[in-house]
Amino acid sequence: MLRGVDGELLGFCEPWLGREPRLLLACQFAAEGSDRARFLAAQVLTRELAQTLLAISERRVAEARLMWWSDEASYWLHGHPRHPLALGLAAATAAPVLAQLVHQVHAWMETPPDAVAALGARLRELSALGSGLAGAPVAGESSTAWFALAARLALAGAGSGGNLLPLDLCARHGFRRSQWTELDPSRQRALLAELVPALDGPAAAGGSAAAALAALEWRWLQRLARTADERLRLRDVFAAWRAARRVR
Repeated sequence: MLRGVDGELLGFCEPWLGREPRLLLACQFAAEGSDRARFLAAQVLTRELAQTLLAISERRVAEARLMWWSDEASYWLHGHPRHPLALGLAAATAAPVLAQLVHQVHAWMETPPDAVAALGARLRELSALGSGLAGAPVAGESSTAWFALAARLALAGAGSGGNLLPLDLCARHGFRRSQWTELDPSRQRALLAELVPALDGPAAAGGSAAAALAALEWRWLQRLARTADERLRLRDVFAAWRAARRVR
């Protein structure tokens, strides 16, 4: 599926790649070998944590997962990683970033954003940490990719999008976060689409693969309120290629 990636790492990531053609395409813009493995591992780790963030109805399970990742950060720091994703990362260097990511996700679960502006700030913090995990400058990645992957997980039923919705948005529409699963899918998409203006837009830096993924996700978000169609279009591929070329 992807050349130049350790077999054990790829084996763990393949389910995500199979579900996410945008991620698979973006990986092609990273150089084979360590660059591609690092980008893939960082992206899949972000997805694992995003899935945990959305697990409102399984709070104890989510907290147990975060505790495991917190322990894993300590193992990475001391040179004894257990998780296959460590095979794509400089584990000892990534360990403090992983610990911060776990802390930020837990803080979000404890106190979801109360306003749209606060949501944007939270997403920027997580995106900056994600960039650091991948070895890119911390200012190199926008919040677009992080929000898009969380939104897609919520829409696919892999968690509740309620944790993504600021209180001011809920109040404006007269419903509670806990009512997310009762909403029609088109209504869910429309609510998430209202949050897109709070994002930074596609990344201008952070590496070719990151720029390609941000461009792909931005185009998906622009269509979010209009269609549930997940398919990549030819124009999406060209947009990813152009974004990747701009940062080379």
